[in-house]
Order: sequence, then C-alpha cells, then structure tokens
Amino acid sequence: MAYINPSQYPVPELQPYATRNGSELYYRCYPGADQTATAIILLHGISEDSKYLYPYAQKISSAGLAHVFTPDLRGYGPQSERLGDIDYMGQVEDDLADFIQYIKGKFPAIRRIVMAGHSAGGGTAIRFAGSRYADYADSYLLLAPFLGPGNPTERPAEGHRKLHIGKVILLSMLNSIGIKGWHGLPVMEFYKRPEELHDGMADKLSFRLLLSRSPMKYKSDLAKLTKPTLVIVGAEDEAFYADRYGEVLGAYTQAQFHIVSGADHDGLLANEHAYEHSVKWLIERSMTDGL
Repeated sequence: MAYINPSQYPVPELQPYATRNGSELYYRCYPGADQTATAIILLHGISEDSKYLYPYAQKISSAGLAHVFTPDLRGYGPQSERLGDIDYMGQVEDDLADFIQYIKGKFPAIRRIVMAGHSAGGGTAIRFAGSRYADYADSYLLLAPFLGPGNPTERPAEGHRKLHIGKVILLSMLNSIGIKGWHGLPVMEFYKRPEELHDGMADKLSFRLLLSRSPMKYKSDLAKLTKPTLVIVGAEDEAFYADRYGEVLGAYTQAQFHIVSGADHDGLLANEHAYEHSVKWLIERSMTDGL
C-alpha cells in the first residue's frame, strides 16, 4: 500500500463533539459554500486516523458542493483515550449517528448526508447502511472500499499486518453464546516502518473494534446498500482486486462504479479523475434531490 505521510498536509484543527455516553470525540471540518445543503462524512481506514484524507476532502470541499467532515473514529487519533479499542461492538455506528445529529445542529442548512469512506472506512459505511441508523444517511460514496471478509476483491495480506485468526474464531464462538469479557483482546497488528509511525495511528486493534469496522457477511450487507451509491477504485489498487468490484457490486447493489486508471489504493485520494467522478455524481444527486 502506498504510504501517504499525514504530516505533510495542512490539515484543519480537530474539533470536539459529545457522544451519548458523555465522552468527547474529534473531527476535522473542510467547509464548502456557506449555504450548501450537503455534508459528506468521510471515514478513514483501518489503522490511520483522519489526517491522510486531506487531499480528497480539501479538493471536494473547495468545489463548494459540500462540507466535508473527517471524524477520528473512536479508538483512533491523537485525542483517543484508548487507541485501537472501543467499549462494545456497534459503538462506531452509535458515534456516527451522534455525529450526524451534531453537525445538523451546528450547520442548519444541511439537508443531505453522504456517508463516505476509504478502504475500511468504506466497509464501516456499508455497516452503517445495514444498521438501525440506515435512514440517517441519504447516499454513499465509497473509495476503494473493503467489502468484507471472503469477498472476491480481497487480496492476500502482504506482511504489513497480521490477523490472529485463531483468536477471532474463538472470540466469535464465545460471543455467539453471550460471552463478551475478552472482546478487548488485540486480534490484528500492523507493521509500520519508522517513518510511517505518528501520533494517533492504531497499531493494534481489539476484537470489538475490528468487527465494528467491517461488513461481516458481504453478500447480505451489500444488499442493504439501497440508497444511491458511488464506488470508485484505482486500477492499480494493491490492497484489492479492482477488476472484481464490478461483478460483486452488480450482483448485490445498484451502485454506480468507476475504475480510475493510474491510481493505487491511497493515491486514489489525490487522483483528478476520482475527484471528477465524485463532483459529477454530487451534482447529479443535488439536481435529483432538488437541492
């Protein structure tokens, strides 16, 4: 996976918002036009916090079509109380629902929510579409999304991460009979070069956080993605098989799909053609919705 150094970007300052359990989480805001009615909530990948999303968030917001918000999900970011862990499975969706309510109160002109995500952030967005909060989002924008374990687009890991599959299987079996006491155990580790390490990244994920970042049954989870959806993947993606997305998405969704030539997994975020597809789709959605 291509490495993008988050420190090279002039990212906006983190801002707090309160969640239902009284804790504070943080987000970055890339403002669009003053009275824009669209908010894009753009979710980060599996180990990084939201800083690396800067190129795409800045480019989209500067077009004036949407405010772009990039939250540091619970368990991530320099303000995290417990890097790599959450309190319970499903808490990420609860936090996102709270965040949507928060930004609607802070920006009264917002009338449409686009849930977006890159890589595992796309998987988290798909989970949200199948949750009890499905109606909180009006559409979905997925950039090289992880579609769930065992899906045909998934490439073998290349040594930069290790999944402790035995732990996952055992904890899943215990969970099925209501035993949750060991859900905080780490089950995935990431191996980073020294220059890739920075404050706010999660180098280990607990069982409950890992399962909260991914659709678990990709066929049934994708079938719940019934709102208007755009999926964009780079032709040179080294994390997923780009040429397999079309068949999978076509079998279970009505999503629009584009493969962008010359872009790899992270490079998609700074790719001009990915930006153009996104803007065209946003304009089409605004016209359709009368916004």
